[in-house]
Amino acid sequence: MPSRWSFLFVMASTCLVALALASFLLLESPRRRAQALARTEGHLLEKARALAHGLSSADLADPGLEARMRALAQAARARVTVLAADGAVRADSGGGEGEAREDPRERVEAQAALRDGAAVVRRPAAALGRELYFAAARIPGTEAVARLSWEVTQVEAELAGPEGHLWWIGGGLVLVAVGASFGLGRALTRSLRELTVAAGAVEAGDFEARVLPKGRDVIAHLGRTFNRMTERLRDFMSRAEGEAARLATVLESLQDGVIAIGAEERISFLNGAARALLGLPARDRLEGKRLYEAVRSPPLLGIVEDVARRRVQVTREVEWDVAPRRLVSVHAAPMPGEGPGLILVLRDMSRLRLLERMRTDFVSNVSHELRTPLAAIAASAGNLEDETTRLDPEAGPRFVAAIVRNATRLQAHLDDILELSRYESRPETAIMVTVDFAGVVRAAVDDLREKAEENGVAMETRLPGRAGVVGDARALRRIVDNLVVNALTYTPRGGRVEVCLETEDDHATLEVSDTGIGIPPGDLERIFERFYRVDKARSRSAGGTGLGLSIVRHAAQLHGGRVSVESELGKGSTFRVWIPAERSDAALAARQEESA
Repeated sequence: MPSRWSFLFVMASTCLVALALASFLLLESPRRRAQALARTEGHLLEKARALAHGLSSADLADPGLEARMRALAQAARARVTVLAADGAVRADSGGGEGEAREDPRERVEAQAALRDGAAVVRRPAAALGRELYFAAARIPGTEAVARLSWEVTQVEAELAGPEGHLWWIGGGLVLVAVGASFGLGRALTRSLRELTVAAGAVEAGDFEARVLPKGRDVIAHLGRTFNRMTERLRDFMSRAEGEAARLATVLESLQDGVIAIGAEERISFLNGAARALLGLPARDRLEGKRLYEAVRSPPLLGIVEDVARRRVQVTREVEWDVAPRRLVSVHAAPMPGEGPGLILVLRDMSRLRLLERMRTDFVSNVSHELRTPLAAIAASAGNLEDETTRLDPEAGPRFVAAIVRNATRLQAHLDDILELSRYESRPETAIMVTVDFAGVVRAAVDDLREKAEENGVAMETRLPGRAGVVGDARALRRIVDNLVVNALTYTPRGGRVEVCLETEDDHATLEVSDTGIGIPPGDLERIFERFYRVDKARSRSAGGTGLGLSIVRHAAQLHGGRVSVESELGKGSTFRVWIPAERSDAALAARQEESA
């Protein structure tokens, strides 16, 4: 059975062909009828002329003229009449039926024939009650007219034959079009059905489905294109499945938990590490479930909601309340593009934080334990200096001075280690109050001017009258001291150090510039690390601990700020520290919480 599509195709094709043929016939029939009528009238006129030329003036007086007209009428299949100049009947093949009752003045064809030689007129014959064609021609040498007449129905019947043939031909063409459309529709339907079945198989995952195109038409070309597309799709899916398998293997081997979340916050993937961190059973199928159905951690759900709403990356540390208690670093990032979904990366920070606290506690405890004997060594060295001066005036003071110098240096190391440990592990000990940062900078610069003069370095300042910030005055002083001492240490004699402080709406910027030796580009990223020294020999000879810039960075972070450096070898360096302004208490608290 042909499909509905095939039926519609046949009907549409048939209607188009029928409409075209009907339009042609309706437009062509009047023209062809007019042409046929013109040819018929010409034929009638030729018959009238032949009849007239076959008669003479002598024939008009022949008593047997009417009998001759009857014979000619049978041959011409028309009524033959001979009319005088006044329209009177001289002879009539019809025996004069109706002619006697007709007014001779109504015979306009006779008048036209006498005037023009021949004429064809279509008019009603009042005496007969019918419409007739009259063809008349003048008889040579006379004023008489020979006339032939036919009934209009007779002429119309002769014209209807060819016109009927046209309509029969048109009907035949319509039937041929129906048959051709039906055959073409079935062929198209068969090809399209084959393509539909193959496409359904591909949609179901059967990438081996093919069609068998025949010929070189558009449908066959479409079939060959479909086969090539299916082959490429099969290859692509094969590669994609391989990549997906490799990616799944990689993700499963990661120690970090990975969770992919799709639309409506439904889980689309999670690896074994994520299950372990979240305490989820390994055998439970969680794909397709909403995240809150599997995870009961409000902070984690809050991060997901925040990222889904703002479409920004977020990194926070979350503490699991369930046993075993864990500190987990959560990094959430939206999927590329405008669609929904995000990726969660979970890292267990519990052991790392424990090790860091053990390290800082160890450093802090050792430093505290060393401070007491160092103080005793320094005091004893002072007392010893008096005795050694008396016993050995030359070598004694030198040895004692070395003991005091190294004890003082070790004391400075311990002080820096304790300060750094306080910033890292016990930020709550910082006393955050409103501080005039400009006053802190001014006091630090004044205390270091003597050192600058000893080093032969000019020190310049550009400070505002007041710069209010929320911070720990002691930590802010350490930032200024460390940056200025660092600049004085690495600036040769004749150089210049400039200390500037600028305030804006939400922060204050401290800038310390020097014209010193500069920092190599490869060392810029590491100078804020603990004990990292660019010029180790010079740093040690100058008494540096290698912790000054690290203290600056951690002190800035303690205030919710940051530090940066720009440097060029042989031309100097510029350090900048941003500290939140006085009215940024809430922002400061939030930043400290994120950095904690």
